[in-house]
Amino acid sequence: MKRLLILLSVIQILTFGFNPLSAQKLKPADVPDDVTQALDMQYSYAKVTSWFKNGNEYVATIKDEGATGKVYISSAGEWLRTTFAVPQGELPSAITAYVKENYPEFAISESCLEEKENEKTHYYLEVKPDGIGYKPSKLTFSTTGQNELLSRVDPEDFKDPKAVAEKPAPKSEKETKPAPAPKPAAEPKPVKESKPAEPKAPKEKKEKPEPVVKDEYGNIAIKTAEVPQVVTKAFAKKVMHPEELNWFLIDSTYVAKCINTGKKTAVYITKDGLWEKTLTVLPEEAVTGPMLKHLNDFYKGFKFKSAVKETRADKDDKTMVEFYEKANYKAKLVTTIIFDKTGKLIRTIDPDYELGGGGKASSDDDALEKYYEKMNMSVKEDDSQRVPEAIANAFKLKYPRVTNVEWKEDDNLNYQAIYYTARGKEICVFNPYGEVVETWLLGKPDALSTTIQDYLKKEHKNSKVLEYYTVKKIADKQTLYKVIIQNKKTGEEDELWFSLNGKPVEI
Repeated sequence: MKRLLILLSVIQILTFGFNPLSAQKLKPADVPDDVTQALDMQYSYAKVTSWFKNGNEYVATIKDEGATGKVYISSAGEWLRTTFAVPQGELPSAITAYVKENYPEFAISESCLEEKENEKTHYYLEVKPDGIGYKPSKLTFSTTGQNELLSRVDPEDFKDPKAVAEKPAPKSEKETKPAPAPKPAAEPKPVKESKPAEPKAPKEKKEKPEPVVKDEYGNIAIKTAEVPQVVTKAFAKKVMHPEELNWFLIDSTYVAKCINTGKKTAVYITKDGLWEKTLTVLPEEAVTGPMLKHLNDFYKGFKFKSAVKETRADKDDKTMVEFYEKANYKAKLVTTIIFDKTGKLIRTIDPDYELGGGGKASSDDDALEKYYEKMNMSVKEDDSQRVPEAIANAFKLKYPRVTNVEWKEDDNLNYQAIYYTARGKEICVFNPYGEVVETWLLGKPDALSTTIQDYLKKEHKNSKVLEYYTVKKIADKQTLYKVIIQNKKTGEEDELWFSLNGKPVEI
């Protein structure tokens, strides 16, 4: 039994893109700078757990937002693809049903989410008969709610298991005897010539218009093909197998509304592929701990209606619970309480509040949007931050969902908007006319390329790195690294600039 388990483990290892038993394991210092920079450009905040070299490819095992994947990069520093393993038990039912119907008695030898340049993120499967020596059939499926088959490549010697060989029926005795000679036919009577009837033109079939899908607020769904690849890629990391998926473009934010693990879900992603938040409708049993204690202490006899959890990129998570107080149950007046992620009370919205129903029972269908409106009421605005109206409006237009922004004015009379997203700390720099001139993304000091680290050790050996940013200069169409160092003895800080290949530049 142990031998069988070991064999199965080895087979599972061999299926995911490369064989670590034959590949060369590398230390991080042995990986070329071009390769590490290519990884940093694709997954700047992913944690690298190991490096391998497999032929001419470098393979990094990463952990990105809780998912484990493998990133394949060429020796020239070109990102090739990324795969995130998907257990067979977590594959969408539409995909497993297709395999079961079209490949009966076959086994799924590999299943993963695959990302490639200029391609939408998709499921990649290999299926083949049980046994040794069989070549697999390679399948790809979309990550939309329908999980459509995108491509199917069967090996040359593939025999369709669905095809049934039809054997010719045996001949009967009558068929074996020669047929009697036919009697000569009588001469046909002459027939009057008639003009051939003109063929009737076929009736044009009216194509049925595609059904228009709207959300609870009248927003019309857009086609999946209209959603940028960077957005669908970010969504695939958040929701592995969505059902009943529809995309909406609300303001400048893409919103994916679907059913995820049986729960109604809405995922908000910017046009640049940055995840902002996820709203999830929760069942009654999810209201536990301090939240349930608060309800039982202050609202004895309450009746649960619904709840929504908001998971945010800035970690300011909230849970909103709607319920009927005992005295208001007959009138169906809804009370709403907003809790923070620890279960502490943030705000109570009574039934007579203007968003609390005013005597009208709220509908489960509009729960996500209504809860978001209520939740926004708890966000405190900082009136002490004064910035020109043109700049404030420009920032709100570009980042309509970002809150808790800190503003600073730099030496060039530009305004820096400092905020946090799923990628961490970001800075957007506006000139006095409200135009974006730079964007900064904070990186981890240990993620600096070896070229920059070697330069710092040689030229600034008494200094330490405080921060470094990837800076995009919009007007110059240039991307640079900005490294802030501090002298260990004097405490003085200095700014250094480097190109993407690690060479120092003057700014």
